[in-house]
Amino acid sequence: MDVKKVLVSAFVSVVVSIDLTDDEDIDPDVATDILEPAAALFRDLSEDGRREMISLILECAEKEEDLERKRAILRFPEAIGLVDED
Repeated sequence: MDVKKVLVSAFVSVVVSIDLTDDEDIDPDVATDILEPAAALFRDLSEDGRREMISLILECAEKEEDLERKRAILRFPEAIGLVDED
């Protein structure tokens, strides 16, 4: 596996784990504070970079066997601003 795929897979895994954690375990404001700086970096990607990132995220979703995690991964590109809201 190449480095990009490993990094995206690791990041997606962390984000989905945080997203699916109960509010009693991780305060939603803390979760936002953790994830927002990374999401801001993705919004600065070129259009080609966004497409590549989305493609790598979708690969993660294809490999995910847990349905709840898969759904969260599929929502991820829009949640971090990779998909235009037109």
